[in-house]
Amino acid sequence: MGMVHVDDLYGPKGLDVIAHKALTDARNLHLDGAGVDGLIIENWEEKSDRPFVVEETVRRLLQITQLIRDQIKAPIGINVLHNDYRSAFAIAQKLGLPFVQLDVCVDKVETEFEYTQGVQFKLDVDLQDVNKVRQGVNAALFSGVHPKHYKLLEEGKTIEESTRQAIYNNVDAVVVTRLTGTAPAVELVKRVKDFAEGHKKGFPVIVGSGVNIDNLGQLLEHGDGAIVGTTLKVDQVTDNLVDPRRVEQFMNAVRKIFRQ
Repeated sequence: MGMVHVDDLYGPKGLDVIAHKALTDARNLHLDGAGVDGLIIENWEEKSDRPFVVEETVRRLLQITQLIRDQIKAPIGINVLHNDYRSAFAIAQKLGLPFVQLDVCVDKVETEFEYTQGVQFKLDVDLQDVNKVRQGVNAALFSGVHPKHYKLLEEGKTIEESTRQAIYNNVDAVVVTRLTGTAPAVELVKRVKDFAEGHKKGFPVIVGSGVNIDNLGQLLEHGDGAIVGTTLKVDQVTDNLVDPRRVEQFMNAVRKIFRQ
């Protein structure tokens, strides 16, 4: 799955320019069906100091997501930062999106955002509310466990325990990360996958950071999929445009591995 990083929704360029860039990135990721298998749209420059965004942010993100959905024939998911599951499932329901991603679902954390200053806050997700919001929405939930950009506040809690909680609380797949552009250890992905298989056979484990041509074979030996962003950008810089040549090279490597 390729990540569409939506620029600051309130930036000086204006919404039309921001939307055009997001659509261009989506097209370059999809490559008319020759690229990634799906997309995730994310307001990655969100500057709020709380998990839930304001109504105007939802409206703007909905507009961009609908533009991409109408022009790209691929599965599209949504991640409304910082952790706005209510808005994410509302957008998914309105647009018929097949999945929602959350950075955090089962872990008590404090933010450690490297790309924004002055917006640190603690987060303890109301799982009952998550499941209530999900009722009647035909969208799967992918959630991070021990996620990047957050400090775990539960001393001694293992990633296996987080995975168990995710499975128990109706999460449909867990996402294992380290840092933007940096992959988690292969052994960590294997640990999570082995544990998940022991509790719910076939439960998907997704690698959510740092996957590239050099390490994807090792990571996908244990992970069931990957969310790929920075490595597919021009010069591998997150806020640059997606480089279609890198997408083509990456997906050729993926297909070569899975043909073996």
